Amino acid sequence: MSDSKPKGTLTLILGGVRSGKSRFGQELAHHIGRDNVLFVATAEARDDEMTTRINKHKQARPKAWRTLEQTQHIGQAIDAYDSPQPVVLLDCLTLLVSNILFEIESDLSSP
Repeated sequence: MSDSKPKGTLTLILGGVRSGKSRFGQELAHHIGRDNVLFVATAEARDDEMTTRINKHKQARPKAWRTLEQTQHIGQAIDAYDSPQPVVLLDCLTLLVSNILFEIESDLSSP
């Protein structure tokens, strides 16, 4: 059985904390998709430092890009998005996993 969805390329960018992964990912996404990029933001502003970091990231993104703020269930959210984009930039996989683990911990600690 063949899949009717077009196949693409998946690029995983790895690096340490504040090593420039997001900047590099944005540069690569812009190079490939120009203004046709869906930026999937997974960060949650749980404290003042994260709020500041999120605001800096928002300012650094091209204004023409579409942004989907989604802390979990990324696949379903991208599939349901109203217009497919040739480039989807997920920032950040580590935060996505963290969000899922916080949810699991919360479920386990509930009576």
